[in-house]
Amino acid sequence: MEHHTVAITIRNFDLHGPAMSDLLADCRIVYTNTTGQRLSEEQLAGALRGAEIAIAGTEPFTGRVIDAADRLHIISRVGTGTDSIDLMAAGRKGIRVFTTPDAPVQAVAEHTLALLLAVLKQIPQYNDALRKGISDARPVSLLAGKHVGVIGLGRIGTRVAHMLESLGCHIGYYDPFVEEPPRKSWQRSDSLTGLASGSDILTLHTPAQPDHRPLLDAAVLGSCRKGIIIINSARGSLIDEEAMISLLDNGTIAGAGLDVLPSEPYTGSLLSYPQVIATPHIASFTQETRSLMEQEAVAQIITALEGEKT
Repeated sequence: MEHHTVAITIRNFDLHGPAMSDLLADCRIVYTNTTGQRLSEEQLAGALRGAEIAIAGTEPFTGRVIDAADRLHIISRVGTGTDSIDLMAAGRKGIRVFTTPDAPVQAVAEHTLALLLAVLKQIPQYNDALRKGISDARPVSLLAGKHVGVIGLGRIGTRVAHMLESLGCHIGYYDPFVEEPPRKSWQRSDSLTGLASGSDILTLHTPAQPDHRPLLDAAVLGSCRKGIIIINSARGSLIDEEAMISLLDNGTIAGAGLDVLPSEPYTGSLLSYPQVIATPHIASFTQETRSLMEQEAVAQIITALEGEKT
């Protein structure tokens, strides 16, 4: 029996994990990304030569890459977003695109909370100072009692809201697709500016916008109350970088926790601000979650292949 050909283009896929035995029953691996880095457009085009199936991360599946991948008919994304994939180009070629929406929820929600607490309690600053022999204390803030604006009330946003409410926060949200929240105590805002103006903390949990325009643009950020904290574990393009820098400079934004940045790897000036705590897009990168995501991605492939046989 001829096996389907698979290119594993995502970095750090566990080649010895439980997902692999299921995959190898019907498929043959023709490429594995062992660089530890996200592939460039040119590298991705080369990796997909001869592949019918791609197990993808955040590599740039642009129209050019997809058009050159003459055998590709399935992309299974280890993750939730599809903004790195030209879905129109994929649709034109009949390429099916799958994601793993359930597996990363808890990990990303926990990382969001960790970033928020690190910013609010200034834990990295205290750690750095203490290692330099400085033990000066300064007051920080309680999380309990804060008004948190959740932007995007999908799986992750909802989990974050539940976690924060259990810690004593007041939850508001903006999501044009959610009229009735899971809990009556959560307050719906009809606009981002309305949510921003009434929040002590904003946390983002939405996909990238279709043209990668910022959701938190200068107008929305300009409506924020002084001392706001912003957390982003979704997509770096959701925040206007220049507007954010301006409000960090004037103190409107007291701190930010960012797992995603406007470009990755990031070379801008946001990381020069000590009140900005950043991690390198690893919110879902726990051992347990990674294994679940990989298994879910492989299961999507197997289900699709079984459907082709019928």
